Amino acid sequence: MTMEHMRALIVDDEEFVRLVVEQALREEGCDTQTAGGGQEGLDRLRTASFDCVITDLRMPGLDGRAILRWLKEHQPDVDVIVLTGHGDVKDAVAAMKDGAWDFLIKDTPFDGAAVKAAFARLRTVRELRRENLAARHGGYRQDAIVEGSSQAWRTVKTQIAHVAPSQAPVLIQGETGSGKDVVARLLHAHSRRADGPFIAVNCGAVSRELLESELFGYEKGAFTGAAQAKPGLIAAADGGSLFLDEIGEMPGPMQVSLLRFLDRKEYRPVGSTRTLQADVRIICATNRDIQELVLQGRFRDDLLYRINTVTLHVPPLRERPEDLAVLADHILHHLRIPGTATRTLSPEALAHLATYRWPGNVRELRNVIERMVLMSPNSGPITREEVLQVLPRAASASSPDDRSQLPLDEIERRHIQLVLESSGGNKTKAAQTLRIDYKTLLAKLKKYESGGEQER
Repeated sequence: MTMEHMRALIVDDEEFVRLVVEQALREEGCDTQTAGGGQEGLDRLRTASFDCVITDLRMPGLDGRAILRWLKEHQPDVDVIVLTGHGDVKDAVAAMKDGAWDFLIKDTPFDGAAVKAAFARLRTVRELRRENLAARHGGYRQDAIVEGSSQAWRTVKTQIAHVAPSQAPVLIQGETGSGKDVVARLLHAHSRRADGPFIAVNCGAVSRELLESELFGYEKGAFTGAAQAKPGLIAAADGGSLFLDEIGEMPGPMQVSLLRFLDRKEYRPVGSTRTLQADVRIICATNRDIQELVLQGRFRDDLLYRINTVTLHVPPLRERPEDLAVLADHILHHLRIPGTATRTLSPEALAHLATYRWPGNVRELRNVIERMVLMSPNSGPITREEVLQVLPRAASASSPDDRSQLPLDEIERRHIQLVLESSGGNKTKAAQTLRIDYKTLLAKLKKYESGGEQER
């Protein structure tokens, strides 16, 4: 197995810790950068690419949890190792539930040995992911949606089959980690553009200053550092599909440029007077409520009308529990180390996993299964006890409560919150499910946030 050459960002407010971790990773052949605090680390993440981040959990100002949450939303492929003191283990476990790959306790003296060991394990897992994905032309991500047997997934696949052959822009909505990128790839694979390129960019992962040049390209001398002309992602996607993930994070000026391209199929590289053309199908995705962003003035309504000719909703994992076993088995198969048998889930382990709500969806499921495989030396079926080690407080997916003694307003509030949660926070979809006007829903939510009662 040829090991991946990795780039790591080390974020810690203690200079000694940064030096120790940096030395440990360099001995493993890793390129490193350091940041002395959370905000500095976030600035580096916005301007450079990394494979993993090793961050202290507690820091003044922006802490490790904030960095983890930002990565989970904007750069989910970056793996995170959390460093913590002895008294913060509970917080570290919570961080792992938020998506951290591992956590390490800063023993005294702190010599970096545990960091080297964890990094070696992470690199092995990343290499297995890469080889498996390459071998299967997209790997478990595409197969996982194809193999899903729940009614929710069958509905999505039927919609994909209807929509894919058209040239219309598509807006994909769903929670983080639910598989919006998989739906985008399937739309491309089943379209007339399947032989053309599929180019993806996360609008929230690229700094606002760089996004325009990334999409449209630039001319030599257009800005400091532009030593030569470079074509953009739109040019690279000519004849294929361009997937704009987290479109709700796109800054206002870029929204205008994208609208112009959608209307005319024309664009202008940064620093150029030339107008170029490209034949590209735009597929967008978001985990935000775009309609609410429009009302807030943060997203153009005319752009929304252009990108949501067709809207597909990706259901969260908790709404398709029938797919949990299939997805878990698939992930376990593709995490198999060559020369070893594929591990399986015992019925008790699967039953316990089914009680969890999976706020991070399929991405969180993969993270949890990876940890179970790495932390257990066993070769047989994964047991319920092994699940408890990484998912100790799995909350029931359905939490029935006795509502018979509750006031009507409280029953209404709980029901609205449940529908909103099942809609992935999408207020437009929730209002449709509740069969009430969108503005009525906003008024009710505002009342709940203020804790006050409105006059009837």
